[in-house]
Amino acid sequence: MRVTLVLATLTLAGPLAALAQTAEAPAANKLTGCLKGSKNQYYLVEQDGKRHSLIAKNQDLSSYVNHNITVTGKADTSRDPAAGNDAMGHRSGLFSVDSVSDQGSCKK
Repeated sequence: MRVTLVLATLTLAGPLAALAQTAEAPAANKLTGCLKGSKNQYYLVEQDGKRHSLIAKNQDLSSYVNHNITVTGKADTSRDPAAGNDAMGHRSGLFSVDSVSDQGSCKK
């Protein structure tokens, strides 16, 4: 009897766990830092020096240059991470921007 109960529990637990995983929405990625660059070549520099090139298809980022911002979107993982270092050796990556939140001017 005990073995039957354990087997029944395991049989039901598998599909329920799979259903719970597919129901979870992926969390949006956020980056915060100072926006630099100019037309179509913007990048965000995090406080620790990490640099991220931003792809903003539906956003005009020009008004946020030299402002501390938080961007929400997705990191582009298709790019070779070894190719992602700037002249100062900081790691960089591409980030597709969905939304922007402005926190004011960057501190110097």
